[in-house]
Amino acid sequence: MDSQVRQGTTQLIEQLLEAEMQAHLAAGWNQRTQSRRGYRNGHYRRWLRTPHGVLQVAVPRCRQGRLDCSAIFDRYQRRIADVERVLRHAYLLGTSTRATAELAEQVFGGCVSHQTISRLLRWLDGQLAAWRNQPIAPVYRVVYVDGMQVDVLGGDRIVMLVCGQRQDEQLDLLDFCVSTGEQCRQLLGELRRRGLEGVELFVSDESGAIRSALEEVYPEVPWQHCSFHRLSALRDDIGPTEFRDAMLAEAACVFRCPSRQAAVDAALAWARRWKASAPWAVQHFMTDLTDSLRFYSLPEDWWRRVRTNNPLERLIRTLRMRLRPMGCFHDHPAIERAIFGQLLRWHKIKLTHNT
Repeated sequence: MDSQVRQGTTQLIEQLLEAEMQAHLAAGWNQRTQSRRGYRNGHYRRWLRTPHGVLQVAVPRCRQGRLDCSAIFDRYQRRIADVERVLRHAYLLGTSTRATAELAEQVFGGCVSHQTISRLLRWLDGQLAAWRNQPIAPVYRVVYVDGMQVDVLGGDRIVMLVCGQRQDEQLDLLDFCVSTGEQCRQLLGELRRRGLEGVELFVSDESGAIRSALEEVYPEVPWQHCSFHRLSALRDDIGPTEFRDAMLAEAACVFRCPSRQAAVDAALAWARRWKASAPWAVQHFMTDLTDSLRFYSLPEDWWRRVRTNNPLERLIRTLRMRLRPMGCFHDHPAIERAIFGQLLRWHKIKLTHNT
């Protein structure tokens, strides 16, 4: 920005501050009046970041009390709203805090640390807390649970996400957390406390932590083992053999049968056909196969949607792609801010769950 514009902006701000001081003292320079409430005491310097660059502003000081500069800039906030909004939006577009700090330096002038950017992003904490305290209406027939790995200083962490699907196929994120097995139970327990009832089916992979938490918090709700994950495990069990593709193709047909009984019959026929070729793979696939056939308990128009965890997997793939440029996170709050900000930005989070 041209220096003349910065100079003019600085003069305008200082004139406004002088007017504030005159109103505060109820007297002008060297004015003798009975209504005077104090005396001037020079100036002090403040640095103010604006869209025009970094400005050095002379703030008037008085002997009695302190001038309220809130009309111009907050006492503890040196960046005006326009600058903050740009920096926050840059972060939500998928840049790291360091990259956002570099952007601020290039665009607005001056040096901004990545710690300062992190502090600017704490506005998300209040929105996240409010969102997590909202009641959840019983409108979700199927709920998906899955996790994604996130890079954190000191070691990777798993973020558990819970999504609900409505009758119209709309997918809403209900909550998430940086998880351990215990936190997964707490997450589901909190969802139940907030009103997540009437669920007819939970869908996830075969994670022991997820399944244990579901059995404890929602023991009455059936669990669907994602058929895609079951087929992926079968592929690994078969190994690189010449009959792998044919064996997998026939196994996949089990989950496309017109009824649950037809699926069971198809699975038994498949097992008899391939048992001699890959006995361990067949045994593993058939173990608890009914867990992957729970989707047949729902109406037929739901089968394609709920036999796998794909709706949530697609969301996770997009989220992972958007988080990758942010690099490694420093702590759990930083992860939660990034995820919440991204999902809020592209409308995967509803600010209310009661509609």
